[in-house]
Amino acid sequence: MARISAEKPYLDVKGLQIDEWLELVFTPEKKRKFRFIDYEFPTDDLCRSYIASLSVRSDADIKNLLRCFLIPTGGLGHDSTILHNWCESDQLLEQIDTTEYGRRLIRGHAWEGITWILDLLPPWPQFAVNALDAYIRAHAQVLPDGRFRGLCDVLTVIRAKYLSAIQPKEVMECLSPREFEFLIAALFRAKGYKVRVTSQSRDGGADVLCWKHEGIVVEKHLVECKHHAGAIGVPVVRQLAGVVSETGASKGVVVASSSFSNPAIAFANKTGRVQLIDFTGLNKELNKHIGTRWSDRLPEIVAIEQRMEAKEVAECANPSINTDATR
Repeated sequence: MARISAEKPYLDVKGLQIDEWLELVFTPEKKRKFRFIDYEFPTDDLCRSYIASLSVRSDADIKNLLRCFLIPTGGLGHDSTILHNWCESDQLLEQIDTTEYGRRLIRGHAWEGITWILDLLPPWPQFAVNALDAYIRAHAQVLPDGRFRGLCDVLTVIRAKYLSAIQPKEVMECLSPREFEFLIAALFRAKGYKVRVTSQSRDGGADVLCWKHEGIVVEKHLVECKHHAGAIGVPVVRQLAGVVSETGASKGVVVASSSFSNPAIAFANKTGRVQLIDFTGLNKELNKHIGTRWSDRLPEIVAIEQRMEAKEVAECANPSINTDATR
């Protein structure tokens, strides 16, 4: 139920349109005439309608709604029921010893709020998703059903608005093919790989070498970068598959600022050793690992990666250099 006086009559909002319901939600609590569901989307249809309208809603309006769904610091009405049940079943002492929620419950403020994840939006939506996912996992057993669904609704909105947001392809026009390679290197570095952009005069091989240690196993990816307007054909995929086979790399990846032809997709699926990332997929990966404002920061991202590349090359060439002294 809404977090207002229980003396007010209850209003069934399931038949309302999305903007009608939002008008009620954004009405200050002191001015509300009814109690109603405001901590989750009351129906799947309302959720779908809201998701479909995200492109015309501001970040501020979206945050205002998510703030209603997120758990605030303090207590929830459900807490007294949990406390009573634990007392009746002699579980209270055990819960106090084993859970932070139990320790907070007996002090009168059972919930440490999660509204702070809004400070991660819009730049870092994946961090917001990770934090909220952990919060849900930690409190799944004590969350009221409606609150649980409300937090899941928050995840749905963040993923749809920020992680799946697609920038126009034109944002890449400011990059040269070489700068595009450094952008892809920055992406894989953000994903936890060590990276090396290969020489422009390379003969075969790949544009970016990526490797990561997984225990005693070294995962090595060969990345081919194609900054073109047209669809990438099967010859590019076939050539990279051959290099992967010859070098014993874990996988090949072709990243394109455009798209791939159907034969190229079919060949990649058949080999199982080459992954294709078109502009749509690249956009989502950049949103997730670089942040949703990557399109505004393209020159900065490329420049930072070029500098890191140059620094690492210099250190490899002369390990005795104390790079800290030059900062």
